[in-house]
Amino acid sequence: MQRITDYYSLDGKAPRYTGPEELSVLGQWVDSDIQLSPYSVLQVLDLVRKAEQDVFAVTEEFGGNAHTTEISPKGVSIENDWVEHVRGTFTLDQALDVLLDFWEFCKVCLGEKSEQVHREWVAEHGRDPLRAY
Repeated sequence: MQRITDYYSLDGKAPRYTGPEELSVLGQWVDSDIQLSPYSVLQVLDLVRKAEQDVFAVTEEFGGNAHTTEISPKGVSIENDWVEHVRGTFTLDQALDVLLDFWEFCKVCLGEKSEQVHREWVAEHGRDPLRAY
């Protein structure tokens, strides 16, 4: 599978996705709705990991500034609330790849803050969304 390997930030705050075109809706969702929020990245990773682990998991919705996202064992469906043609459905593996790559970007941009949020997440929830459940 082709991986997202390049996010960049012109102003140091808002990342912009650059990667495979077929994953661009995933990239847009990550950079516009999740942004550089380590907690949000971990929250969504956790939802995807749960869906991956339990074929009977209920569909979870993740709302953001621009997209409505549904995460279920069948995959991740994303729809832009403002631009009708920007939508897509992706496998859980594709979503995990994009989210894990974005986590790496967060670590570079935010340094210790992302690691601190990660430690707090694991302590609070008792699981690590950066690892398979």
